[in-house]
Amino acid sequence: MKKMNKAALAVLLAGAMLTAVSCGSKESSSSSSGVRVDGGANARKNMTDEEYHSAYMANDDLKPADDSNVSIQISYDNSFWNDSTGYDELYMVNKYVEALNSGDYEAIAACYYPGFLDGVCKASERYDSEEKFIEDYYTTMEQTLCEGFKINFIEISDCRLAGDTEADARFESRDQNLKTVFGDDIISKITDRKLLTMGGYTYYGNEESNYITELTNVLPEGMLFCVYTIDGKPYIF
Repeated sequence: MKKMNKAALAVLLAGAMLTAVSCGSKESSSSSSGVRVDGGANARKNMTDEEYHSAYMANDDLKPADDSNVSIQISYDNSFWNDSTGYDELYMVNKYVEALNSGDYEAIAACYYPGFLDGVCKASERYDSEEKFIEDYYTTMEQTLCEGFKINFIEISDCRLAGDTEADARFESRDQNLKTVFGDDIISKITDRKLLTMGGYTYYGNEESNYITELTNVLPEGMLFCVYTIDGKPYIF
């Protein structure tokens, strides 16, 4: 099996673009009408539908009160996800963020294609177990966001498909990582690739910050990660 260098390993850490290393703070954003935007239920309660959609730029949202498959409200573009396409990819995003929020290493690992992290570790010179791999990533997240962070409102602010230059570059990298672990035949099992950005009005925080810090305060471009559908199921990369 080929060895993976540190640069290749870095892009496997759920794709997060960690461009800052501390919790920041700024005034909460407001809609064009001056209505305070706190995210999640507060925003929905205090804004008209027109104000909400204008501020969030997305067309719809999944709410725990309406869909038992999500525990965190997700704002999204319904041209990508709707009743015809299904919401499995958004459910995976929820599962991944929920796992991060709880610091559950096994749940984080379960968001990857089975055997992938184990194969990554065996192909690396840095990690001797997938637990160490995930522990390093989670520690980096805490250093970037804050200790005990929880993401409590998600906006999928961008979705890029094949044909987009940046998306294609990331897909090529992820495909190569998968081939390194499983061999070339794995590519034929991939039926969909998306590059998602969790940004916009995504909110996180801890008890001290009252959970209303905008993610883009510390990650201006948001968190970018790929969602691949393999064997009919979505996975985070």
